[in-house]
Amino acid sequence: MAIFGKLFGKVLYYPGCSSKFVNKDIQRGHEHLLTSFEIDYVKLPDLEVCCGLPALHLGYRDDFQSLYNKNMKMFRNQRIKMIITSCPTCYYMFKKHYPIEVKHISEVILDNIEMLKKDYKGEKITFFDPCNFLGANMLYDQPREILKNVNFDVQELPFNREESLCCGFAVKENSPKIAHHMAQLILKDVKTKKLITTCPNCYMHLKENSEGIEVLELNEVLI
Repeated sequence: MAIFGKLFGKVLYYPGCSSKFVNKDIQRGHEHLLTSFEIDYVKLPDLEVCCGLPALHLGYRDDFQSLYNKNMKMFRNQRIKMIITSCPTCYYMFKKHYPIEVKHISEVILDNIEMLKKDYKGEKITFFDPCNFLGANMLYDQPREILKNVNFDVQELPFNREESLCCGFAVKENSPKIAHHMAQLILKDVKTKKLITTCPNCYMHLKENSEGIEVLELNEVLI
């Protein structure tokens, strides 16, 4: 089956810039899960470029088009048939702007949920929805189903799913005080010892601003 897949197209693991360059433990954790699920995937760190969302959202449409063209050329040359990504931003971009099949890592985990052996015996945790999921609301349920399948008691924040608040990461460089305040608005409503999210940027920013609450990326409670 692996040979058949390689002949007719490959599955690319595309971690996203944050996991690739900053939060490398997230990338390693997701690769561990994909390998444990016996998913035949490739990595192309020297060929892939940014999905283009920052350029597009800041109005640099020519730069976005250049990134898009580079990615599409690479996908064609490498015979990529599907992308698995760890990043909700990349998921959103590929889903909306690229003519290629894409899955978020949470979808892949849920597809292979029977292979997870963890049992947290009803431990209460809080789940935080990244606001990047606003354009892809079919992903709100998958992380919650995964967490419930390993026997977490999932608690909700007052603002969740499509009404989730921004963690503040997006304004961190220009307005660090505002970014800190935005993180605190979320953290003050967490009533459990652990907060779990699926966004590398939210994970990093909330963890930096948290005192007394353990902030985790989804993969960290599954391995």
